[in-house]
Amino acid sequence: MTNRDSLDIRRPGSVDWSTLLPERTGIDVDSLPWEAFIDAQGRDLGVLFKWIVDPALGKNCMLLRLPPNHRAAPHWHTSDTVYVVTRGEFVIEAEGSFFPGQVRWIRGGLAYGSEGAGSEGCEFYFFSLGPYGQHDPDMEPPPLGRWDDSSA
Repeated sequence: MTNRDSLDIRRPGSVDWSTLLPERTGIDVDSLPWEAFIDAQGRDLGVLFKWIVDPALGKNCMLLRLPPNHRAAPHWHTSDTVYVVTRGEFVIEAEGSFFPGQVRWIRGGLAYGSEGAGSEGCEFYFFSLGPYGQHDPDMEPPPLGRWDDSSA
């Protein structure tokens, strides 16, 4: 993957996505800047993203880039989500690995284990198929169960 130092990376909240993503217009995703993701504790974990639909519209559709060996905490989403892997290895605890050209779909309300990247990092498109919400399964019990509960 491209060296992070050679990318156009912007501070969180500094990109005017409404201007860059006009409706009914072809968008060159490669020409869009990356935005750094900062977690709730204010840490830069090396995760980058590009919105592909104006987030002001309330949609959650983006291209994400995870650094090598990245791991995110287990969680669940309010709505069904679809992941389309474009580069590298995308890894989900208890599900395995997904590779370029593969699609992962998961129902909203079902918690899954940590997600992350293989040794080369990965990129994937993420689409929330309804209202977006990300929840901690230890704080908010998922209505459809957890990955680590065999009765789910």
